[in-house]
Amino acid sequence: MDSKQIARALGASRTQALADRDAQGPLGLLQLRAEVAQRLHSSGGRPTDPDWTMRRVIPFDPDRWAELQALSDRLSAEGRAVSAGQLAAMLVEHGLNELERAIEAGDDPLNTFKSKPKQAS
Repeated sequence: MDSKQIARALGASRTQALADRDAQGPLGLLQLRAEVAQRLHSSGGRPTDPDWTMRRVIPFDPDRWAELQALSDRLSAEGRAVSAGQLAAMLVEHGLNELERAIEAGDDPLNTFKSKPKQAS
C-alpha cells in the first residue's frame, strides 16, 4: 500500500510528505510490511530480494531471534512468507542507512568511540 492509497482509504483531503527516515512503532511496521511486499519477489521458490546475492551465517541471541521470528510471522500476510533471516537483513540495511545519513549530516556516531588527539599546551 502506498501513501496515495492510504490517503484515499482515510479520506484525506491533503497530505504532507515526511522526512525519508525509518519510522518507529506501528507506522514503522506498516512501512516495513510495504517494503517487504515491494522488495521480495519469487522466481518459483521462496520470495527474496534479487539484490541479495551473498549469504552469511550471523550469530543471534535466542531471545532476539524469537523476536525476529514473531515479527516476521506478523509481516507474512497475504500469502507472502517472510523469514526471520530476511527481516534481519532488511533491519541491518535500515541501520546502515541511518548510520550513513548521520555521517553525511556531519554527526558521525563512530567518532564518539575514537580518542581525541591531545592538544599542545
